[in-house]
Amino acid sequence: MVRRKLISTSIALCFVVLSVTGVLSFFFNYDFRVAAVHTIFGFLFLLGALFHIRNNWSGLKNYLVSKGPKGSFVLVGILFLLVLGMSFFNFGPISELMEFGTKMRANQSREIEKDEFILVDFGRDLPNRLEIELIAGQHYWHPQMAIWLEDVDGNFISSLYVTHATAKGTFFGGRTKENFKSFDAKKSLSQEFRRVDALPVWSHKRAEVQADGLYAPSPEHPLADAVSGETLPSSFRFLTTVADASKHVLLRLEINVAFDDNEFYSEFDFPEDEVFHSGTGQLGQPSLIYEAILDIGNRNKKYYLMELIGHGHHSGKDGFIYHNMETLTTSKEIVERVLVKIEVTSP
Repeated sequence: MVRRKLISTSIALCFVVLSVTGVLSFFFNYDFRVAAVHTIFGFLFLLGALFHIRNNWSGLKNYLVSKGPKGSFVLVGILFLLVLGMSFFNFGPISELMEFGTKMRANQSREIEKDEFILVDFGRDLPNRLEIELIAGQHYWHPQMAIWLEDVDGNFISSLYVTHATAKGTFFGGRTKENFKSFDAKKSLSQEFRRVDALPVWSHKRAEVQADGLYAPSPEHPLADAVSGETLPSSFRFLTTVADASKHVLLRLEINVAFDDNEFYSEFDFPEDEVFHSGTGQLGQPSLIYEAILDIGNRNKKYYLMELIGHGHHSGKDGFIYHNMETLTTSKEIVERVLVKIEVTSP
């Protein structure tokens, strides 16, 4: 009897904690502590539920095999499957509820974190406003970055923003893992190199081959100033506009931080890969790829979360997206969240 009371009390306490952290996660921005508490107590709740089922198996079995009316069980089963399906496919009122929560978190972040964001306004004379809000994670440090659009078939449409060092084909040599954070003060004494392996997915997707056979922009053929900008040192909001409001488009973001090596991407790995070990190419972990499919013509859907879908080649040899994330460690903490907002103004 004491054991039954202990298990029931534990389940009730876990339920309270899960309810509170669930509500906090819905209405407020992501917080590691809230997420950790919610996850741990979720596992404890599951463990307690298993003990509860074992202790009450006889009674539960009688409920299931009793000869009484089955209508209530069938109704509960149908409602359960209905809610599960609507949640999984983001359909109907579930979609509206999640959209409401996303909007609440977005507005809350604007009020609380306003002074912590860099504003990058690349607004052009196009009808539909696109806002990308990136919250920097623990290992965000002056990354190389590209943001671009593709159609749903994967065909490149246009670049929206590319950091200067990659866009212009220059990167100051002489940096090492030890002096990387202090090197900018004396970079005028160094040479310049191309970062051919920083953003390989974006550079290959553009399909513009340089004279040396590489895809990254070169100093002789740099990217236009209209889509290139400074390396952003902290969280930012990027504002731009897009033209076509009649179809779905694929928004992608590629990001890479230098010298974040780990046990899989270090000075001892890929000994035959000259680009990876060439100094400027020793970037450590490869670039990360985030994406979101935008339904620009849907006026009822304004907010999208970009998802981490994979990484680029560690030395930029190809433009494939590799979905195996097991070798990545700190690089997955470069970005905490990327939220996209669309305001459609065209007819």
